[in-house]
Amino acid sequence: MSDFIEQLSPLHTVEREEITKAFREVFALSAGKRVLFWMLEQAAIYQDAFAGEATNSTNYTLGRQSAGRRLIEMLDAVDPRFYPALLIAIADLKTIDLAAAESLAKQQEGEEYDVEA
Repeated sequence: MSDFIEQLSPLHTVEREEITKAFREVFALSAGKRVLFWMLEQAAIYQDAFAGEATNSTNYTLGRQSAGRRLIEMLDAVDPRFYPALLIAIADLKTIDLAAAESLAKQQEGEEYDVEA
């Protein structure tokens, strides 16, 4: 792999460094992690591609998954810890979201009883 990197043109080297920097910046933010995970969900990474006799549907899902795997490969290329850390961070964010939703539901429930007649 190092032979390949050594053969990159200066333009490709700069582009590679900039995309790596951008991934690191995006990954540093909770919002960035949410977007990356959303992109993986849209790429059907977490669903079964097989659609029975509907081979076109299966192939479509496999194509989406290919794009998702490329995103995971890029995360791994930038830092092999990014994808596992993303899964942990998303689990934590979902716990926070659930607590916020429960709090909002209780708040809205309380408002229903505070309506003046």
